[in-house]
Amino acid sequence: MPASKKAKTHSRLTSPTSLRKAELRPGISACIITLNEEDNLPRCLQSIEDLADEIVVLDSGSNDRTVDIAHEFQARVFRRDFDGYVNQKNHIISLVRHEWILVIDADEVTTPGLANEIKNIIQRVDPPVAYRIPRMSFYLGRWIRHSGWYPDYNIRLFRAGCGVFQGGTVHETVIPIGPVGTLQNHLEHYSYGDISDHLLRIDQYSTLIAQDKHSHGKRSSIVWAVVKSFSKFCLTYFYRLGFLDGRAGLVIAVMAGYYNFLKYVKLWELNRGLRKFRTMPEPPPVAPEDVESLD
Repeated sequence: MPASKKAKTHSRLTSPTSLRKAELRPGISACIITLNEEDNLPRCLQSIEDLADEIVVLDSGSNDRTVDIAHEFQARVFRRDFDGYVNQKNHIISLVRHEWILVIDADEVTTPGLANEIKNIIQRVDPPVAYRIPRMSFYLGRWIRHSGWYPDYNIRLFRAGCGVFQGGTVHETVIPIGPVGTLQNHLEHYSYGDISDHLLRIDQYSTLIAQDKHSHGKRSSIVWAVVKSFSKFCLTYFYRLGFLDGRAGLVIAVMAGYYNFLKYVKLWELNRGLRKFRTMPEPPPVAPEDVESLD
């Protein structure tokens, strides 16, 4: 990033209470929630600095250079303890100053084609109030186009006041108030650093999902965990054409089966009182197929 575009790094985060209420301005507010994202954040911010009229970052206690990097890109940075994705994202969208909101994760990149498409859309006289955006993930050295990971549509662009986040412990979605359109260009998602990173997140999310299911009265068994694991592997590798993603597709299918096994065997532990509920730190962003409904 050219030095002329960098803002002076601040020692304090902006306080939401210090901002005056004002009418929303035309343009786009890009919203990012962060925790220790110094490796991913520069790439993300570079991709949106010419698209967004403002960048809003809500940090939950980073101890690396995340906040400094955000200030270098002239972002408005706020601090809030993490208490779930739904609450964090509803809070950050309440801080925007512009009519359109683009919600993006720190490990995602807005492609030039997507940026141009968004710019054209917000100039329309009467567009839908929200848009689904496809997402393509990079994993084990290649872009994943099958395995249930693509197109991975999510509502990421919407008018301020026309959408709110709802969901459970680990999966949140925008509930729009009005018609929804679909964009053609995709976000790029750099989901996992390596297989160890993938395994770490599987362990974290399987715990959270098992606790959610147990709280809703769901039951499991060892046999059911094996059945769900095998069915998930077959669904990912065969029905969702994971074999077309090469070796990465096979790894994804095995990991998906393992993730399902852990979810249901941990639920079995909770059902039998063999596992205690634990307070989990803020988990990393969710990758495609990492979470499912409670059904």
